[in-house]
Amino acid sequence: MPDEVTPAPLPVRTPAFLVDQALVLLLGVVPVVALGTPLAEVVSPGRTRSLVFVLLMGIAFGYHLLLEWRWGQTPGKRLFGLRVVSGDGSALRFRGSLLRNALRLVDGLGYWSVAVGVILVRGDGRRLGDVAGDSLVVRGRS
Repeated sequence: MPDEVTPAPLPVRTPAFLVDQALVLLLGVVPVVALGTPLAEVVSPGRTRSLVFVLLMGIAFGYHLLLEWRWGQTPGKRLFGLRVVSGDGSALRFRGSLLRNALRLVDGLGYWSVAVGVILVRGDGRRLGDVAGDSLVVRGRS
């Protein structure tokens, strides 16, 4: 692989991912609580927490799909100097972003252990979503 498409290592990707997860939580939970849902209902097992989880999954999908497709990076990736590109190093196209993010449901199983396991076993920095979307997270700002 040329330098431009060398995968970013997990220790750099992880804090970027956590920043993005925190932003998704804020985008989903703050409005729900602001609309009057008690925080205790949002975090306690039950119907409300299940509905908020589905809401958060939708927000995360849209957040990553649109930001990675349009700008090649999310705020977390930008903060840590990362971007998402197509396998050949060119800008990520919509189809690639769609496939990459559609597989978040599988990659995220076991607290993201599926994604981490696949990245480590493959050795090329790609989780299942990256393989499907022919994408790669690399160092470097757009």
